[in-house]
Amino acid sequence: MKMTYAIIGLLFLCGLSLYLLSRKNRKDSGQKEDYISKTGDAVRVHVLPDNRFQDLRNMALEVTPEQLQIKLPADQLKIYGVVMDWDLGDGTATFISFSTGDASMYLSSGGAVIGGGQHENVSAAAKAFIDKAEKYLDKTTRIDSTPLPDKNCVRFYFLTNKGKYTAQENMGNFENESSLWFPFFVEANKVISELRLTQEKK
Repeated sequence: MKMTYAIIGLLFLCGLSLYLLSRKNRKDSGQKEDYISKTGDAVRVHVLPDNRFQDLRNMALEVTPEQLQIKLPADQLKIYGVVMDWDLGDGTATFISFSTGDASMYLSSGGAVIGGGQHENVSAAAKAFIDKAEKYLDKTTRIDSTPLPDKNCVRFYFLTNKGKYTAQENMGNFENESSLWFPFFVEANKVISELRLTQEKK
């Protein structure tokens, strides 16, 4: 039962990958699409005109509380964002969530789901995810570099007012539910599930 969210997240990623693959011929033919659009209550997924995965990931990792218009106490270590990199074998999915309630996902193959925080269901799930991150901060290590995860691994980056912190876990430990990070991974998949439901409304 616990693995339901992880499976939902994986299916969403697979579905997104298939979506992007189905658009490949159009992209190769020179037709360009915006990587994000908002129509009614739907967040749409698009092929990026140029693969900007690394740029978007770097922007998420480098965003400051000031840019997000968040005020944090100077005398406390506080998390304002989490970046989760998920190795997919032939690429990477990067999931971002901020304490503002915003949440997005980028694929290294091209494509993105952006602007999920405009929806109450996504915003609530994203905020709960950030709140849960506080309980895992003591399991992380402060870091200056931000490499992608190792093969078959998930890497978390905690963005704080005192720098970046990271931890990595093998996907197999999530699959057999033996990881201390498993509840946090489930929480991430709840946000991914809400993003998926929002995308289905298009």
